[in-house]
Amino acid sequence: MNRIYSLKSNVEIEKIVKAKQSVGNKYYAIYYQKTDGFKVAVSPSKRFKTAVERNYEKRVSKEILRPIIPNLSGLKLLLVIKPTVRELDFAQKKEQIIFLLNKIKKEKT
Repeated sequence: MNRIYSLKSNVEIEKIVKAKQSVGNKYYAIYYQKTDGFKVAVSPSKRFKTAVERNYEKRVSKEILRPIIPNLSGLKLLLVIKPTVRELDFAQKKEQIIFLLNKIKKEKT
């Protein structure tokens, strides 16, 4: 994923969480806020055993989001990855993330 889409400011991330707009399931939680551009922050849970696992899940999630960025304009997202995601393979992870993003689109309209 390109760096221009990264959401790095802690202040902005706190605003997204405080807006209390979220969708989630057993594997992921997505906090979102409507804006003009697109920004995303990916945050794995600290309950992953090692940094290697956390970084792997971040890479996989960003790779899943990369091709669907044009469809997500107008949102700031915080994607929280839960430790139960280790049970899934890549295709299932992609399916879960897309399912949650479609829920956000339905709520947005």
